[in-house]
Amino acid sequence: MKYARLFLILCIGLMLGTIGLVGAQDTIKIGALIKNLDNEYFLTMQKGYEFAAARHGIEIVVGSTPNENSEAEQLAVLEGWLNEGDFDGFIVTPFRATSLNSGLQQATAAGIPIINIDELIPADAQEGITLAAQIASNNVRGGQYAANWVIANVAAGSEVAVIEGAPGTSSSIDRVSGFTDTVAAAGYNVVASQTANWDRAEAFNVASNILQGNPNIAAIFAANDGMGLGALEAVEAAGLSEQVKVLSVDAIPEAVASVAASGLAGTVAQYPDEMAVLAVEAMRKVIGGRPIAPFIESPVLLITAENAATAGSRLPADAAMPALRLGALTKNLDNEFFLTMISGYERAAADMGIEIVVGSTPNENSEAEQLAVLEGWLNEGNFNGFAVTPFRATSLNSGLQQATAAGLPIVNLDELIPADAREGISLSAQVASDNVRAGQNAANWVIANVAAGSEVAVIEGAPGTSSSIDRVSGFTEGVTAAGYSVVASQTANWDRAEAFNVASNILQGNPNIKAIFAANDGMGLGAVEAVEAAGLARQVVVLSVDAIPEAIQAVADGRLAGTVAQYPDEMAYLAIEALVKVIEGRPVAPFIESPVVLITSANLPQ
Repeated sequence: MKYARLFLILCIGLMLGTIGLVGAQDTIKIGALIKNLDNEYFLTMQKGYEFAAARHGIEIVVGSTPNENSEAEQLAVLEGWLNEGDFDGFIVTPFRATSLNSGLQQATAAGIPIINIDELIPADAQEGITLAAQIASNNVRGGQYAANWVIANVAAGSEVAVIEGAPGTSSSIDRVSGFTDTVAAAGYNVVASQTANWDRAEAFNVASNILQGNPNIAAIFAANDGMGLGALEAVEAAGLSEQVKVLSVDAIPEAVASVAASGLAGTVAQYPDEMAVLAVEAMRKVIGGRPIAPFIESPVLLITAENAATAGSRLPADAAMPALRLGALTKNLDNEFFLTMISGYERAAADMGIEIVVGSTPNENSEAEQLAVLEGWLNEGNFNGFAVTPFRATSLNSGLQQATAAGLPIVNLDELIPADAREGISLSAQVASDNVRAGQNAANWVIANVAAGSEVAVIEGAPGTSSSIDRVSGFTEGVTAAGYSVVASQTANWDRAEAFNVASNILQGNPNIKAIFAANDGMGLGAVEAVEAAGLARQVVVLSVDAIPEAIQAVADGRLAGTVAQYPDEMAYLAIEALVKVIEGRPVAPFIESPVVLITSANLPQ
């Protein structure tokens, strides 16, 4: 009973499909357009759509073509769906970046949401098209994973080489930069980086030449498996199999077989089935009027001899949601942010039909009590995993070390544990808002609504705080790139009264300022008061971040131009989605972005 005064534990769990999204969305119909069925990659993607349809109880119509070079046929499928007129949303993987654009423009005009996956439509080629989100593997991360293997397994300071794909292709550029930047930072010497144009035979020749000219090379990274296998053949022909390790990307069957047979040291796997599932999860939210991040990262994983047996799809054979009991640890109940987070956990429990036990404290500065909740759960021993928001970055570490030792998966959200403070802790994923994007959203409003070339100012939070640094950089880089002049950027230490004084001084010294961006709402409201006191309410607009109730009311009253909202309920939901997948043995991205949205008079919450 003694803990009853210190924290709240809320147990939530309902039968699958009885309430929430599962029951409410039985009639959803989604069109999912993939490429050709003679490509195993897209057959795997189709299986992901089939799994998602079964798990969520919705209808997904998968459209595809029998072979490559079928752009016209793929577009015809989309046009047929548009003519049918009964689809709630489309998920599309075009053959070429713009090959579906005419149909997607029609869908946008009809108000049908679109999610674009795998083959992404560039931002400068989206005229007339509104995309709810784009989903793809992170090629930079793929290169980093290969680099991390080299760092862990190849002698420090060794010489390494790279075989690039076709010049100018973004996937090659990103994979190569992820690898080279990471090994170089760790002290390895990249002695050669040459293109082989994605070709196996060409990679054999390139690797042979590299090996001849650089006899001390200890590892080669190739930007795809075809080139990796060609490089491996060159290594074997040179009699250097014991000296030179080769890694590549794509996890095609021949590459995985080579890894299992101790040929390739590793190949980075993409998971098109999980990409499809992520797209369906996101589309259900969009159709339900919920926010999602504009870019969603699909997982990649390095396949080595240790995990080659599980290199393929990891979707469970049974699409039914498993019976789970999860612990979700939040902060204090006198903070509306965390009450909203709890509502996200409640929704996830209802939608997924699982039990989620929520633990929290009644007020701030309750680190010991929060840790006691986690320790109590560990003593109970009947939890499948934990989602945690520590009071301070490391305040739960002792409990999380116990959880890791017990093999329990952990997802860390909102208050993130830094990489250098995780000794003994294995995190399955981290979930948080993107503060850079928050600043960018405010910058985009200024660019759209304030005269080009205008002077703007920034009020920063406490010096050195990452949230302030990221929000400010997102804003200043956005407006500067668009030709606006940032004439002042000063700290107000998150304080409203201090922001009033800072803004007053900025306005006095810069009479032509047209906009002020503040890194949180308290400072934003202080800046609004300074603008009003100076009689400049019609001349200077103010935007800020957090969407606290007073700020939203100021937007409604026309005093504040906008405030960037975070969604702690969606953050919680994303954490549970990820935790369920990890428990099922499925891959997830190491960082999952929670959505942020700029609230203005045009989209005030009801």
